[in-house]
Amino acid sequence: MSYFDLINNFWRVDEQKGFSGTTTRLYFFLLNLANRSHWKSCYLEYGDEKMRAYVGVSADVLRTSREKLKEASLIDYVSGGCGHGVKTRYQILTPNPQPLYNKIKTKTNINNLNGKYSQREFIASGSDFD
Repeated sequence: MSYFDLINNFWRVDEQKGFSGTTTRLYFFLLNLANRSHWKSCYLEYGDEKMRAYVGVSADVLRTSREKLKEASLIDYVSGGCGHGVKTRYQILTPNPQPLYNKIKTKTNINNLNGKYSQREFIASGSDFD
């Protein structure tokens, strides 16, 4: 999957999940780290203090943002634990977004003249633009 596919899929997942700006910033920072390393490794290792400084968040906000990305199956990570020398290990996953329109309603019309059935399917997403 290309970098642009990751970004496009992220926006689709973001539309469903409604990520905060911090969560979005963290994801793009991780993509930037992977690009700088030319995607040579499956894992990225980065210290929490340095990550908090670059992203500009507190430790609690960083933990929450990481967890939201993990719940959305965009990243996986193993926390580095305590100590300055122990880094958190991140893996960027290939997103598999659910379709935006997952409710399909089927309406059946009966034509009384010849007794035939016709089905018309339409998609109802709950959006204001339907």
